[in-house]
Amino acid sequence: MTKRLRTHRCVPGGRLATNAGLTALEVMIAGFVAAVILVAAFSMYLTSMDTWDISGARLALQRNGDRAVKRIAFDTRHGDTVIVGADSTSIAVTRTIGGTTATLATYALMGDQVVNQHGTVLASDVTDLRFSTSNGVKLWISMTLADDMGTTAVPFDDQRVHINSVAVCRNELIP
Repeated sequence: MTKRLRTHRCVPGGRLATNAGLTALEVMIAGFVAAVILVAAFSMYLTSMDTWDISGARLALQRNGDRAVKRIAFDTRHGDTVIVGADSTSIAVTRTIGGTTATLATYALMGDQVVNQHGTVLASDVTDLRFSTSNGVKLWISMTLADDMGTTAVPFDDQRVHINSVAVCRNELIP
């Protein structure tokens, strides 16, 4: 049995000629592989954009609620006592100076908004707000915020944030 050697023919200029072209099948396979890679990359891009939008919505809720809780805690620190409403969704922060008790601030849940005594909205998209105190000095705040919960347009983007905090009356002077 003899081995067959690959032969090349000589072309003018002393170079060897080989068959170096692509067949139609090779071009089709290369095109298919490139299309699969592009579809995968585009799919990853779309998924990352959805994730970006969802995390942005969650962050907006978190900031909205955090700002309200910080304001309530600030006013609570400057008071003597906190009086929680019967429904646990409202409070009054009071302070006694020279035998006279005055209300420093009030907060309440109205609809889906937390408002102060002036009617200023501190947070919106609030689905639950609970205040509690055991001694009138230490205040527990529990707030839940949600955006477009239950909408059928984009059900996977429903976001919910729950914030818990504690504030203590310290009778600090207001700067």
